[in-house]
Amino acid sequence: MGGVLAVLGIYRAFPLVHGSQGCANYVKNTLAKHFKEPVEIATTGFYEISAIYGASDIIESSIKNILENRNPDLIITMTTGLSEITGEDIQRELKRITENIHEDYASNNGTYFVGVSTPSYKGTHIDGYNNTLKEIIKTITEKNKNKNKELGKDTLKSDKINIIPGFVNPGDVKEIKSILRKMNIYYRLLTDITTLDRPLRLPKERFPKCEATVRDIEESPNSKSTLSFGMEGIDGAKYLEDLGVPSYNLKFPIGIENTDNFIRTLSNISGQEIPESLWEDRGYAIDAIVDGNDVLRNKRVAIFGDPDKVIGLTNFAFEMGMEVVAVLSNTETSYFISEIKKISMENNGKITLFEGSDLYQLHNYIKRRPVDIIIGDYRGRYIANEERIPLLRVGFPIVDRYGYHRKPILGYNGALRITEEIINLLIESSENYENLSIL
Repeated sequence: MGGVLAVLGIYRAFPLVHGSQGCANYVKNTLAKHFKEPVEIATTGFYEISAIYGASDIIESSIKNILENRNPDLIITMTTGLSEITGEDIQRELKRITENIHEDYASNNGTYFVGVSTPSYKGTHIDGYNNTLKEIIKTITEKNKNKNKELGKDTLKSDKINIIPGFVNPGDVKEIKSILRKMNIYYRLLTDITTLDRPLRLPKERFPKCEATVRDIEESPNSKSTLSFGMEGIDGAKYLEDLGVPSYNLKFPIGIENTDNFIRTLSNISGQEIPESLWEDRGYAIDAIVDGNDVLRNKRVAIFGDPDKVIGLTNFAFEMGMEVVAVLSNTETSYFISEIKKISMENNGKITLFEGSDLYQLHNYIKRRPVDIIIGDYRGRYIANEERIPLLRVGFPIVDRYGYHRKPILGYNGALRITEEIINLLIESSENYENLSIL
């Protein structure tokens, strides 16, 4: 899932899932329901005979089919639990296959072929995104370096900043772009998932347009620095750091303090002043928090989702004067627990932690210790409906509402939106409106 999203965020890139039809259809169906856009994913159609005799032939035929029909700049072959369990060596197979393809398809010598191990039984979509992006960066930069060496080309450093947005929505990427443009910063997006939020126009785009291209990844080692968020893309940033590109790993710019840090870091790296327009955006977000203080203050909240989003939302909830009492992450990380404990101590809070857990455990906690609002993806609706608690839908996936992929949670505008939505949800859910002092 995460690997496919990383690929779809690169212009003229095409994902190939090495597994059964069901493996690809599950990913395609979930992404299409969330983004409300058609999603193109190829599959090798792994069957029983492939598990017994090997799948080299179907990988090769699938890649040739993509080349003949789409001719992309980049094809990424990702494994599944099925193909991994049979011991398929995707790197070895791709090396042999691409040598044959370059002989048969001379016009496709410029196409990059990347193989990534993404078994469904290990890690989550966050790991898939992180691992896939690293392999893409590694393969492209290595081959481009060798190509430049053969041609005798010199590489020139630029003032651009590499940005790895992470597993976020198109609305969040647009917010990041808006901040960068307001600060007059030159940048390279290494993934840009606005490909899944395109206008409906004719003629239909063969590849949805976005600002992340293979050329950008080729030139990413020449950038001034790389900026990533949490664990979502950090391995790609570290790889570029080994090539001499300074790396800055921040919390997601969720809420006031985290966005301040993001913008301050951009200013320090680029030397650009923070423009008045961003101070205005910040002021609107703070004004909304102050206006809704009577509703927000001391409300108990439970938050679940991807670890770095949960960390950012926990920070922001305390900024709004709320009391975070429980957090849950389904992705185990080395720092999630320590970061949440640090936030809890800084705010004199007492947060119950669930790491690598599921919503059943969170639901049992809420039954014993009721909360005023839940923040997380659409799957929290089962708890919300049973316990009659409002749910603020954020993150991935959200399949039961329309337009949420366009709504940012990052930056000051994201903070403004989250604040207003929480306030309105709390008001709507109150059985006794007279208890709310703003009414």
